[in-house]
Amino acid sequence: MRIPPAASSRFLRFLHLPALVGFFLGALAPACGSKQTPGTGNPTAGLKVSSNDFGAKFDRSRCDDQGKQVVTLDANGDGKPDVIKLFIATAHEGHTIQQLVCKQTDLDFDGKIDLVQYYGPNGEIFMDEYSMDYSGKFNGRTFFQDGKKVRSEKDMDFDGKPDYFEFFEGGKLVRVERDRNGDGKIDEWQYYENGRLDRIGQDTTGSGRVDKWERNPEGGPEIPVAQESAANAAAAAPATPAGAADAAAAAAAAAAAAKSGPKIETSTTKK
Repeated sequence: MRIPPAASSRFLRFLHLPALVGFFLGALAPACGSKQTPGTGNPTAGLKVSSNDFGAKFDRSRCDDQGKQVVTLDANGDGKPDVIKLFIATAHEGHTIQQLVCKQTDLDFDGKIDLVQYYGPNGEIFMDEYSMDYSGKFNGRTFFQDGKKVRSEKDMDFDGKPDYFEFFEGGKLVRVERDRNGDGKIDEWQYYENGRLDRIGQDTTGSGRVDKWERNPEGGPEIPVAQESAANAAAAAPATPAGAADAAAAAAAAAAAAKSGPKIETSTTKK
């Protein structure tokens, strides 16, 4: 898969996403005890997507604000919500509680949602979606089970189609499947052993089978593993298809938040 120069630049920005996510986790901590006051406007407008958006057919109804309590956080003090949390009223042990079902975050303060996290009835995250290039369009998605990653899929060349799939066991990466040439078919399989890339198999002929192996690509002592059959190596990719602005943007975000004073959290219920 060849990544165009423009897409490559956007992807480099994505590599810093953990820095901004970490910043927002820090920004949320002091806000937890802040006073909640009625909010205004429709903070979830950023979730509107076109039919061409990555995963546009996915059911995003959990992030529909109608009938839900909406809590917003202005992390940098510019008067605009940067974190939006949606709650639904649910019965628990004879009491009505507010259950978090969706959280949306604008990581770079540009008014566009960059990260959406979905929560199940048990309060644990079961999926997230994110924009690797901060365009407002989602091009990455991660699935969770019992709070651990089980699978992720990404659109690495930003053409609207997933082409990079990661598989996890016990929260650890064990396999990557790639569509290198953009034809919609998996043609590279990467296998990890004990957290290290152990071998790479490639389909160079379009047959759907591995015909080229690269062993121990990272160097160091080889780890003995069972030989895969051609059928197993050519397992089909999932049918259906979380990283952030550059260091300067992260620094600017932190500086803006530091100057903004107390964080402001507001709450309202949409009817």
